[in-house]
Amino acid sequence: MYSILDIDMDFFIDDIAHWVTGDNRLDENEYNPWSEKDFRFFLEEKCLLSKSHPTKGKIVTNHHEAFFFWDELISSQKVKTPFKVTHIDAHSDTGLGDSGYVYIMGELLNHPIVERRNNLDTKKVFMSNYLSYALACGWISNVDFVLHEKWDNDIISAHLKNFSDKEQAFQFKGYPKGIDIGMSYERIVQGKISPIRIDKEIPYTLIPWKNYRTEKKFDYVVFCQSPGYTPKTADFMLDIIKEYIIEI
Repeated sequence: MYSILDIDMDFFIDDIAHWVTGDNRLDENEYNPWSEKDFRFFLEEKCLLSKSHPTKGKIVTNHHEAFFFWDELISSQKVKTPFKVTHIDAHSDTGLGDSGYVYIMGELLNHPIVERRNNLDTKKVFMSNYLSYALACGWISNVDFVLHEKWDNDIISAHLKNFSDKEQAFQFKGYPKGIDIGMSYERIVQGKISPIRIDKEIPYTLIPWKNYRTEKKFDYVVFCQSPGYTPKTADFMLDIIKEYIIEI
């Protein structure tokens, strides 16, 4: 099985920004990046990245570009689905705070899983929800969420098994097109409206970063700058990550 390392630069900032709009950089006096030494240690010792044996990958500006990079890898048959994702980020990127779940549950999930990518309205894929779309398209077998020191669980419950994080598994559910998912969500969670399609479970794990270390090298790496969620003083990481990947 293929494995993809998915890193957001905001993970390496000492505090977490929320509900950001636009690409204005964070205040350098309030948000401090890790040191170069600590950043390199994490890449090498935690993620097993190597300057002498770099890993194929891509540097992106905003994180939803990862979805389209994975799409290219799949369509060019460079990876086979499903693959494992290790998500190293200050946020889960599963869609909490936007209305993507309404479209996923009310429209996208009405298509067979093998047809969802072709029927996907890609204008609805944002940096805050792209991971849910990759999961809904059947691309991912399981996810490791490596947690920021100040992690605040923002995994959207709409796509979880039994709408709860107790079992640590995604399970996407589709509902008839005539239902207003947003207005009916409370009744859906209460089981008063039954889904017409239930996908298989996709397990995930939550791992404090100090306890994390991959057991084997990754096949591909995505590294995201997320300018709206990082100060300009963190941009030195963009040059460093290039030492560890072969950009494709």
